[in-house]
Amino acid sequence: MHATQTRHGRNLEDLSLLLGGLGFVVGGVVALLVLDPPAPLFGKGSVGEAAALLGGAVSGVAFLAMARHLGSRGNAWQHRLSLFRRVVDLIGLTLVHAIISMLATAAVFAVFADAFQQLDMDRWAGSFLVAGACAVGAYVAASSAASLTTQSLSVLVAAFLVVGAFTSALTSSDPQWWQAHFSALGAASDASGITFNFTLILTGIVLTTLADFLTHDLSRWAAHTGEPNWKVVFVRVGFIVLGIMLGMVGVIPVNRSLFWHNMVTYVAVGAFAVMLLAVPFLFRRLSGGFVGVTIVVAAMMALGGWLNVGVKYLNITAFEIAAVGTVFIWLILFIRTVAAAVDDLPALPADPREAITL
Repeated sequence: MHATQTRHGRNLEDLSLLLGGLGFVVGGVVALLVLDPPAPLFGKGSVGEAAALLGGAVSGVAFLAMARHLGSRGNAWQHRLSLFRRVVDLIGLTLVHAIISMLATAAVFAVFADAFQQLDMDRWAGSFLVAGACAVGAYVAASSAASLTTQSLSVLVAAFLVVGAFTSALTSSDPQWWQAHFSALGAASDASGITFNFTLILTGIVLTTLADFLTHDLSRWAAHTGEPNWKVVFVRVGFIVLGIMLGMVGVIPVNRSLFWHNMVTYVAVGAFAVMLLAVPFLFRRLSGGFVGVTIVVAAMMALGGWLNVGVKYLNITAFEIAAVGTVFIWLILFIRTVAAAVDDLPALPADPREAITL
């Protein structure tokens, strides 16, 4: 059994390397055709622009190719989800990997452009840099697809939200946006507003995917410990509601409808608040340390509200950023706690309760 798993792991690594190599070839060939030398490292018509766009596209394709290759050899529980859920999960994860690759590549070239000012690249050197960026992006995306777990997915979605939000803030046409509120980023009609709203929408979609992964882990633990299944369903519904409402915040920016924007925001906050208060009591056997963390998180949220509303020390933007950060820290710690509890379990046969559909 161990030898079979080892061979399977080597095969996946070989495929990741192959996809990285194909990314190098595709990126280099396309760059040779589209670059107009001499090209700067960063900016419009630059090597960095080509590397970011091509790297994002290649990374998305590499993730999709690896995910499709895994197919029936992947997690058996995923095949018990509805076709609609599997398609949404796959599209969301593919887009997240593509966009993270694109933004990360653009950031790297922006830094290098500051370090090597007024450096222009000819067609061959520029194409080589683009090819290298595509190779790295394809390899990382394929490796991520091959080893995707609940923990890695939680970190991925948090990183995507941070990168997307800060990209929107850095490119905002209004440098004083922070004096209003966080949602002001989404009210802009330029690329900054589109980036912010799309980040929220895609983060919401991937949160519903995360609900599928977490439900699987939590179901295994509940089956072993004898916890009733409705508790697992409660967490799943909470994550799905939180994801849908976060996505709706992006669909309905504050300038489109202040009332409905606030309504979906309140529902998202309420969904998290219910989970924050209920989870430690519903799953007392998970970890005593996690209960302590939940108390600290609740206290920090209350303190942030008091500093914003009570003494006016924090403006609404600072409070919103702190609150979102605290939410995702708690979610990641909850997921890590569940994963640690599952790791302590003996190997179990597939349990029918893992096939929770919604």
